[in-house]
Amino acid sequence: MSGEPAPGTVLKRLDEIPDPGGAPADYDALPIIVLRSGDTVRAYVNVCPHAGRPLSLPSGKTLVSEGRYVICPFHGASFELGTGACAGGPAGKSRLKPVAIEVIEGEVRAR
Repeated sequence: MSGEPAPGTVLKRLDEIPDPGGAPADYDALPIIVLRSGDTVRAYVNVCPHAGRPLSLPSGKTLVSEGRYVICPFHGASFELGTGACAGGPAGKSRLKPVAIEVIEGEVRAR
């Protein structure tokens, strides 16, 4: 995937991500959203596969339901935080595109 961050690139500080919740990454070459629920932290390309719109609002707010699903604010498709699989709504069997990460010393970094 073009624009993927180099290993070690800091995408977000863990304390900047609501728990549960999400926030856009501090990385401009590719839109990335970092999602958190407890100790589970995942990153995906910040694009709903149904309509190509961002999963976060322009303010950065990200809709997370039950600490398990990220909700597309434009069409209501829901995706599992842990796998990126569509769990309901108009996205059908599509999935979010994962971005490999690791959490080191409170920073979410590309792996």
